[in-house]
Amino acid sequence: MKILLWILTLFTLIHANEAIINNDPYKNIHYFTLNNGMQVYLLNDDKTENTQIKLTVNLGYAIEDDDNYGLAHLVEHMVFRDQRIPYRDYLDYIKEEGATYVNGYTRRYETGYLATIKNEKAYWVVETFAQMLFDKNVTTQDLQVEKGALQTEIGESHWYYKPMWAMKTFFEKITAPSENFYLDVFQVPKEKDLPPRYFAQENNTKFTLNEVMQRYNDYYYPANMKLFVVGNFDIAKMEQIIKNTYGKVEKKGTLSVKEPKLKAIRPNKPYERFFEGTDGSMAYLGTLYLLDDYRTYLILNAYTENLSQRLQQKMRNQYGKTYSVNNYMFSYKNAGVAAITFDALHNEFDNNMKMAKEMMKADLQHLDDKTIHKALKSYEDQYFNATEHDNDTLMGLLQTDKYLREDHNITKQSAYDIFKTITPEVFKDTIKKTFTPQNNYSVIHRDYYFFSLEMLTLSLLTFGLFIFFYIRLYKFELKKLHLFYTHRDILLTRRVSSRFTGFVLFVITFIISNILWSWIKYLTFKLIMGDPFYLFTIDVPYSYIVTILDPLLFMVLFFFIYRTLWRYYARIDVIDRGIVAIGNHVTFIPKEKVVSLEVTPWEWRYRKKTIGTAIRFWKPLLKVTMQEGEAYYLRAAEASHLKEDLEKVLFSN
Repeated sequence: MKILLWILTLFTLIHANEAIINNDPYKNIHYFTLNNGMQVYLLNDDKTENTQIKLTVNLGYAIEDDDNYGLAHLVEHMVFRDQRIPYRDYLDYIKEEGATYVNGYTRRYETGYLATIKNEKAYWVVETFAQMLFDKNVTTQDLQVEKGALQTEIGESHWYYKPMWAMKTFFEKITAPSENFYLDVFQVPKEKDLPPRYFAQENNTKFTLNEVMQRYNDYYYPANMKLFVVGNFDIAKMEQIIKNTYGKVEKKGTLSVKEPKLKAIRPNKPYERFFEGTDGSMAYLGTLYLLDDYRTYLILNAYTENLSQRLQQKMRNQYGKTYSVNNYMFSYKNAGVAAITFDALHNEFDNNMKMAKEMMKADLQHLDDKTIHKALKSYEDQYFNATEHDNDTLMGLLQTDKYLREDHNITKQSAYDIFKTITPEVFKDTIKKTFTPQNNYSVIHRDYYFFSLEMLTLSLLTFGLFIFFYIRLYKFELKKLHLFYTHRDILLTRRVSSRFTGFVLFVITFIISNILWSWIKYLTFKLIMGDPFYLFTIDVPYSYIVTILDPLLFMVLFFFIYRTLWRYYARIDVIDRGIVAIGNHVTFIPKEKVVSLEVTPWEWRYRKKTIGTAIRFWKPLLKVTMQEGEAYYLRAAEASHLKEDLEKVLFSN
């Protein structure tokens, strides 16, 4: 009897262990490398109806410069071409055979080819891809067809693209840097900028068949490729077919586009940003972390999922104070953010933030095993036990396996294997080490603080104040010169500058002021506070001091530059005492000191004494000669007409 019980117990344990193993959606992944260097990932799933194939080549925009930008994209298009198959195009040929999806793509470091087809065509599509990739027969006609199709995709170049890009690049170089999250927080070096799009548009018309095939021959070889296949097929048979097709390609090469293994540095201070006047109130609260250990990622994802669920139950289900609470995970290279996000109406937003922070603080002090087990069980059910059987999900499993293999050098464990090593102690220790004050991540968006539409109101008031001072600037100098007169005192008034010229000067001054003001703020806060974007770390209500002072100080800078850079006069007013030239400066020409008026041709040497500006600067000027020999030059649409009008006013008794 005891022997029977032992047998039954052993049988139960074996099947229980099999059940645990069977939960691993990665268990059927089959990885191998062909003798020629091609890497292959296969995943069989008998519940899927379709087979999806993906083949990637280590070739992309990263190696291209202005002269050959877009060549990799054209090669991608040309690989689909072959004059020996129906339609001379594999894309249409494979679709004709029943594929529901066929496409290609070109990225910075990778070119890819994809197709989805019924399982009964699984082996056929794998063989066809091999033929498409390695047995090429294309002509100049194929090139012209694909160049036309690609030109339609990327658009045509226009003459104004280049100067617009040059202008954009120029202003980016002279303007203070904007925030780069990964560079500023994690010190991840910025990747080289790609050439502007118009180079690809122009180059596409120039590439020759020799250039295309040379790039193809240099990079399209098995050791520079990876093959992914998911669907319902026999693994052994599929492997043999791949070996008989891809494996027999002897083409070798040395050129490859490798994505740089840029590494982040652990942040030395928290990241906090506050924004007011947004469409709604939204909070992102969490932590910065380094993704050097995949298990850390799993724990943080499971924890933020669980935390968001608990906050959802409390904020929404218990109090009805939010619409949704979700986890918020993103990363670049090995720099990542693990957080939760929620929204709220204005009056409940601060209470929600307090509630979330208190729950996170309580978790750091004591995270009980029950909560941890619940978090892990929920994560396991969602991401491992309930894996969908569609091609995209299965292909995602292969990409995760590839990521673990290439980025973490993990070849013996699947993501699920790593997940199963998480114990409550490891979970707690990871959370405590990661969620530290130094690593705090907080981004807060507020709709308003004092009243609704306050930012719009402040903007309109500031704009109105700016226009008021801009229009009335000359009044301060009139007061300084003790020139007091009203409209009834004006005997004659004339414009001496075109409105367009005035607008151009205004725009130029505004641009210069913006650039200079951005640098003043950037350098001031970088040198004094150690953070060039310190202004965004100030929360309400103190941030409103900045909100108000910022445009006011900008106005001071604008008017200083406006008066310093140039002397601009919009019009002249003639009063009993003489001629008043009005603009961003005021010049007074006393009537009693005017000796003569005469029309004179424009000359460069008159520029400092010329009152008025216009596009047609070479037109004749009206010379006003003074008793001391000094002269002023008035610009007018017709200098002779202005001379006649001024003579009547100035010299009549």
